[in-house]
Amino acid sequence: MYVCQMVEKIQSLAKQYAPDFIQVRRHLHANPELSYQEFKTAAFVKEQLAALNIPLKQKLKPVLLG
Repeated sequence: MYVCQMVEKIQSLAKQYAPDFIQVRRHLHANPELSYQEFKTAAFVKEQLAALNIPLKQKLKPVLLG
Protein backbone atom coordinates (compact mmCIF):
# COMPACT_ATOMS: atom_id res chain seq x y z
CA MET A 1 0.00 0.00 0.00
CA TYR A 2 2.85 2.39 0.81
CA VAL A 3 4.38 2.04 -2.67
CA CYS A 4 1.01 2.79 -4.27
CA GLN A 5 0.69 5.98 -2.21
CA MET A 6 4.21 7.03 -3.16
CA VAL A 7 3.50 6.47 -6.86
CA GLU A 8 0.32 8.54 -6.58
CA LYS A 9 2.23 11.33 -4.82
CA ILE A 10 4.95 11.36 -7.50
CA GLN A 11 2.34 11.44 -10.26
CA SER A 12 0.51 14.27 -8.52
CA LEU A 13 3.69 16.33 -8.11
CA ALA A 14 4.75 15.64 -11.70
CA LYS A 15 1.37 16.86 -12.95
CA GLN A 16 1.58 19.94 -10.71
CA TYR A 17 5.08 20.96 -11.81
CA ALA A 18 4.97 19.86 -15.46
CA PRO A 19 4.01 23.30 -16.80
CA ASP A 20 7.02 24.86 -15.03
CA PHE A 21 9.41 22.22 -16.38
CA ILE A 22 8.00 22.60 -19.87
CA GLN A 23 8.42 26.38 -19.71
CA VAL A 24 12.07 26.02 -18.63
CA ARG A 25 12.77 23.46 -21.36
CA ARG A 26 11.18 25.68 -24.01
CA HIS A 27 13.18 28.69 -22.83
CA LEU A 28 16.45 26.77 -22.97
CA HIS A 29 15.72 25.35 -26.43
CA ALA A 30 14.65 28.76 -27.74
CA ASN A 31 17.94 30.31 -26.55
CA PRO A 32 20.74 27.94 -27.58
CA GLU A 33 24.38 28.74 -26.86
CA LEU A 34 27.64 27.17 -28.00
CA SER A 35 29.40 24.68 -25.74
CA TYR A 36 31.51 26.32 -23.04
CA GLN A 37 29.84 29.65 -23.86
CA GLU A 38 26.58 29.08 -21.97
CA PHE A 39 26.66 32.37 -20.06
CA LYS A 40 22.99 33.24 -20.56
CA THR A 41 21.99 29.64 -19.79
CA ALA A 42 24.02 29.70 -16.57
CA ALA A 43 22.41 32.99 -15.54
CA PHE A 44 18.95 31.57 -16.28
CA VAL A 45 19.62 28.42 -14.22
CA LYS A 46 21.00 30.53 -11.38
CA GLU A 47 17.81 32.63 -11.46
CA GLN A 48 15.60 29.56 -11.42
CA LEU A 49 17.48 27.99 -8.49
CA ALA A 50 17.39 31.24 -6.53
CA ALA A 51 13.61 31.47 -7.06
CA LEU A 52 13.33 28.00 -5.51
CA ASN A 53 15.66 28.94 -2.62
CA ILE A 54 18.17 26.30 -3.69
CA PRO A 55 21.69 27.28 -2.63
CA LEU A 56 24.48 27.03 -5.18
CA LYS A 57 28.16 27.74 -5.63
CA GLN A 58 29.50 29.27 -8.80
CA LYS A 59 32.99 27.81 -9.14
CA LEU A 60 33.88 28.73 -12.70
CA LYS A 61 32.08 30.70 -15.30
CA PRO A 62 29.67 29.54 -16.64
CA VAL A 63 29.61 26.34 -14.58
CA LEU A 64 27.12 26.22 -11.68
CA LEU A 65 27.09 23.63 -8.94
CA GLY A 66 23.92 23.21 -6.88
